[in-house]
Formats: sequence, C-alpha cells, structure tokens
Amino acid sequence: MLRSVEVLLVMTCVAWGQGGGRGRANANQQTGGQPPAQQPAAQQTAAPQAGRGGRGGGGAPAAANSEFYNYDTTAGGGQAIPDSSPAETHQKITLGGQSLAYTARAGFMPVRNATTGQSEAHIFFTSYSKDGAESSRPIVFFFGGAPGVAAAWQEFGGLGPKRMADGPNGWADNPATLLGAADLVFVNPVGTAFSRPDRPDRGPNFWNTAADMASLSEFVRSYLNRANRNGSPLFLAGEDAGTGRVSGMAGYLHEHEIPVQGVVLLSMTETPDAQAGDAQYITLLPSLVMAAWHHKKLAPEMNNMSAEQISAQARQFASREYLHALYKGDRMTAEERAKVLADLGRFTGLPKQFLISNDLRISLDRFNSELMRDQHRGLSPSDARVTGFVPSAGGGRGGGGFGGFGGAPAVDFNLSALAAPFLGSYEAYLHKELTFTGGEGIYYLMNGGVASFTSTGNDDASLSAAFARNPNLHLFVGINYYDLGSPFYATEYTLAHLNVSPEVRAHNITVSHFEAGQMTYLDNKELAKLGKDLASFVTESTTRKSTN
Repeated sequence: MLRSVEVLLVMTCVAWGQGGGRGRANANQQTGGQPPAQQPAAQQTAAPQAGRGGRGGGGAPAAANSEFYNYDTTAGGGQAIPDSSPAETHQKITLGGQSLAYTARAGFMPVRNATTGQSEAHIFFTSYSKDGAESSRPIVFFFGGAPGVAAAWQEFGGLGPKRMADGPNGWADNPATLLGAADLVFVNPVGTAFSRPDRPDRGPNFWNTAADMASLSEFVRSYLNRANRNGSPLFLAGEDAGTGRVSGMAGYLHEHEIPVQGVVLLSMTETPDAQAGDAQYITLLPSLVMAAWHHKKLAPEMNNMSAEQISAQARQFASREYLHALYKGDRMTAEERAKVLADLGRFTGLPKQFLISNDLRISLDRFNSELMRDQHRGLSPSDARVTGFVPSAGGGRGGGGFGGFGGAPAVDFNLSALAAPFLGSYEAYLHKELTFTGGEGIYYLMNGGVASFTSTGNDDASLSAAFARNPNLHLFVGINYYDLGSPFYATEYTLAHLNVSPEVRAHNITVSHFEAGQMTYLDNKELAKLGKDLASFVTESTTRKSTN
C-alpha cells in the first residue's frame, strides 16, 4: 500500500497548529482522531473550523449517497485527475503608470510519493509571472487560511492582478496587486478549490499538520524546479489559521535545503499564553473597544478620536488599570472597584450592571449579545464593522441569551454576504479570463472538501523555530483592528513574546496595522496600504544586507 505524503518528512519539526490560542470567535469545536505518533506533545484534533473569524471548514464527510456536496472519503475508487499542462494566457496591466506584461497559468501540480514516485494528489494553483523578467525575481506563494479555505480569497480579493468588482465581467484590473514587486503563486491545499487526493480514502492522509506542511512544501519544491526558479528569493504568505502553516513550512523548507527569504502573516494566530486565564480578557478588550468605537457606542469625546488614538488608549487601559483590577479581584477597595467599573463602561459602552454580573470579564459572545441588544444586531467575527439582524428568542424559542447566542454567532454576516457572489465571479474568471477548463467538480471555497483535521504544535513556536534555523528570515505581520477572531492586542502580545534573538527582533520583523477586518484586502482603502507595505517588504527583504 502506498504510504502517505508523510514520507516526505525525514525529520520531526515544529508544526503549525490550530489549537491553543486561536478560535475566540469559534470556540465550539468537534474533536476526534489521533495525531501522528511522531508529533510533539501539544496536540488537538479539530473538525475544519470556520477560520477564527468564521471562514472555512466543512463538517465531517457525508455518508455515502446522502448528498452530493461534501467530499466523501469512504467512496470507492474514483477517476484521478490526469496530469496535464496548465492553461496559459498572456495579459497586461498598468501599474504606476507603466504597462506590465505577464503570463497567467491555472492548473494542477501532482504531489508524488517520495518513495514510489506515484501521484497521491493533484493540487490546483494559479500563477502570475512578469514576462521577460530574470529568473531571480522574487516569488511569493500564497496559501489558504484554515483547513478547507481556498487561496482565491487572497488572489481575487485583492492581491492578484485581477480583483472582484462590479461590472459586466465581475472583475477588473487591480492596481494594488503585488505583481509589480514579485511573481505570485496561489496554492490550494488538498480538499480546497479543485485540489483532490487521487483516491478518496487518501484524503485524511493530507489533513493533519505534518502532511499538510509536507505536501505544500513539496508543491513549492516541484514548482521551483519546473519553472527554473530556484534562484528566486522565496516568500511564503499565510492568513488566519494558515499563518501557522507557513511558519512551519519556513523551517521545514530550510531543513530541506530550500531557503526562504520571508514570511507574510495576515491575521496571525496568537500564542496560547494570550488566552490563558485572565490574559484572554486583557488581550481581547482593545478589539472590543474598537468595535464599540466604530459603532458610536462610546461617549462623544471618545467617538471623535482617531483609530490610532482610541486603540492607544485601549491598550494602555487594558495593560494597566484593567490588568491590575483582574489581578487584585476581591482585594480591590470599594474606590478601586468603582473606578474600574466606570472606566470599563466608558471604554466598552456596556452598562454597569452587565460588567458587575460578568465580574469585569467580558467574553466575545457576551459582548456581542449586549453591545447592540436594543437594535437586535450582532457583530461579524471576521469584521466587527459589519452587523446583521438577530431575531430575539421570544416565546421560549432558541436559547443561550439574546438572539440565541450561546457562543459565537452561528452566522458571520460579513462572509455570508460575500461568499456566493465572490465564488460565482471567481469561477467565471477562471474559465473566461484564464481559459481553465479542467474544473468540472465543485470548487471548495470555504467548506465541504476537508473532513476532520488533526492539528499539532503551536504557531508561535513554529515561527521561533524557523528563525532559529534561519536568522536571515524576514517577517511581515499585518494586524487588523476589527478582526475579532485574531484580536490585535493578542497578536502584539504574541510578537512581544516571540522567542527570537535581539538582532532578529531589531531588524527582521515588520508590523503594519490596518483599519480592516480579517481580510484586509477586501477593504478598498486598506488594500492600497497593504499593497504598498507588502511591496516594500519584499523589496527591502531582498536588498537588505544581513545583520546576523
């Protein structure tokens, strides 16, 4: 019997995980199964999650013949995707007043067993390369977010040369694309987009941390070899739960003699320490303040502040008075308790009795149920600026508080409105613009293609290990004020406690903040800033002399 792609692992390395510190907006997870025996002690097995902000993740595979959407790993042998050349088109885009000619490709790359040479899966990708450029031009590989999430979000949402837009085609040229600074490859892990295992029962072989990392690293190696790009500065970009994936891949590829120049993390997962005990309330609070500020729930003098001003005050309050109050607990004097209650109410817009009833500790679900209670509206975990109507649970129907909120909202109003038109436009773009004809099956954008995923390791540990292996590695972290699944203060906490050398901390880490939700690139204003910041990061990382 063919072994899984785990044979590509010749040594155990720190792996990306989904457990520990992630999932404030997705606390209810199913569990089952066991991680690979060679993995570290920190382990968690989870069904594909809806991202930390509600994206992705289908449930367990459907029973045979029960329905026709979810990928069924118990099905009999099917017809494997045949090896074929990707569809290729030649296009132009104007960037910075100059015309850039590029070649676009869409197709499959087989992932072969290292021992037998047999294909075990075919990974769907799209790529964009500048025509006539040297083979040493930087190249950035983008991967999807949580298991089950395709890379189309990054590509068609705002970083590829075309972007979803209103109009006859449903897309338009994207002046903020990163193509001006680097060639781009958008990679879809097995079970996302059109990527499939060659046999249904091999699907679970790819749905664990080690095999996910190994199979995608093998894709990178194969792509570089086939395209003759081994001399190109290599960058890996991940988002949401995929930030741990690329952090682990950076170390894995280095150990396999494939150097990585830089890593881009968008909506970075937080260290488990940021969710331990009272730290979870401290690191979450500034994001709740930003949500209340955006919806004008604060006093007029605070509502009139800028995002930078209110976020700075929220950080200061959380790390001083609020931290002190949670530490002292019932040892606070009456004056101290009265003051922190007043200040906490001033920063969150929540009533005093609510804060007393919750012992000053505000969880995301309770904040969500209370902030806009009078309007029957709830927040989107992926973007707190977007709200939706929540029916009241009158007449004994529903449960778990206002609107049936027992935990995180069942619906992410932001993504629920985006997903269907996004996928429709993207599939039309693939077929009409990129002339891709090989996608007759379901394009799994956010769920349905991945069953339970076995997760191991901690993401920040993977990143520290990558820097230990390669101190010349460069890191870009994009932090979003309105992403409730990846609270910005928790990310700042994670970076502050990252176990790296002083030289790395001083010279190799770039951080940018955005007034956006989980997917920065979907915000037109912030996309322009993100595009410039990423282009500068790639350029500076490839020209800066090593200081290590």
